Amino acid sequence: MIDRLEDLVGGVWSHFDHVDGRLLLVALVFHVANHVLRSVAWRNVLAGAHPGRRVPLLGVASAYAIGVALNAVVPGRGGDAAKLAIVRSRIEGSRAATIASTMAVIMLFDLVAATLLVLVVGLTGSVPFVPHVPLAGAPGWMAAHVPIAVAGVLALTALVALAVRVLRGRVRGLLAQARQGGAILRSPARYVTQVALVQAGAWTCRIAVVFLLLRAFGLHATVPTAALVMVLCGASTLIPLTPGGAGTQQVMLAYALGQAAGAAVVLSFSVGMQAGITLINAALGLAAAMVAFRTLRPVTAVRAGLGLARARA
Repeated sequence: MIDRLEDLVGGVWSHFDHVDGRLLLVALVFHVANHVLRSVAWRNVLAGAHPGRRVPLLGVASAYAIGVALNAVVPGRGGDAAKLAIVRSRIEGSRAATIASTMAVIMLFDLVAATLLVLVVGLTGSVPFVPHVPLAGAPGWMAAHVPIAVAGVLALTALVALAVRVLRGRVRGLLAQARQGGAILRSPARYVTQVALVQAGAWTCRIAVVFLLLRAFGLHATVPTAALVMVLCGASTLIPLTPGGAGTQQVMLAYALGQAAGAAVVLSFSVGMQAGITLINAALGLAAAMVAFRTLRPVTAVRAGLGLARARA
C-alpha cells in the first residue's frame, strides 16, 4: 500500500510539469470576469431591495471578493458573514436579514442552473458518469426507520410552531425584511435582464475556466464534462466540513472522472485547480480589502475586515 501511495503521489506531481501555462492565463481572465459578473448581479439585487439608496458596485464587488477568499480558507462559510457585514456597512440603513435574502436570490439561480446542468448531462449521457447506489435491502431499512423519521418530523414541526408563536413579532419583522431582499423577483423583466442573464454569463465564464483547466492538464475536455466538474466542485462546499471543500472535492472528481482518465491525472488536476483558484481568490480578496478599507497595508486591511465582520454580523 505504501508503494502504491508513493507511486500515486509521484504520478500526481509529474503531471504538473506538462501543464499548459497559456491556457492557465486565459482561465485566469475568465475567472476574474466571473467575479465581476456575479458582483454586478448581486449589486442589482441589492439595488432592487434598497430603492432610492446608493448601492456602490465597487463596495459590493469588494465584499464579494473578500467573502469568496475567506470561504476558501475558513470552514463553515465564514466568508458569507463577511460579505453581509461589509455590504451592510456600505448601504445606509440596510438590515442583515434583507442582505441575507439578496444572497439567497443569487443562490436560487445557482441551484436551478446546477440542477438543469446535471439533468442535461445525465439524460444525454454526454459524460461517462453513472453513479451506482446499492439498493439491496433498502425497502426493509426504510420500513424500519419510517416511524422514527415521522416522529422526528412531527417533533421538529412542533418546535418550529412553538418558536414562531413565542417570537411572532420578531419573526414578522424578519420576514418583512427578507421579502424586501427579494423585491427584484416581483419584477420579472428586470430580474431576467439585470440578474439572470448576468448570472448566466458568470456561469459561462466558470464553465470556460474548468474547460481550459481540463485542457491545460491534458484531460479530455468537453463542455458537458466541464459543466459537471463545476457543479461537483460547488456541491463539495455545500456541507462546509473543510475549507473550500478540500478533500471532498478530490473524492467527488475522482469518482466522476475515473472512467475518463487515470487516478494520478485526475488528482493532479483536482489539486492544481483547487490550489490555483484558492490562491487567485486570496489575491483578489486581499486587493479588495485594501481598496475597501483604503489602505496599502495588507495586514491592516485583513484586520479591518475581520473586525467589521465581528461587529456587524
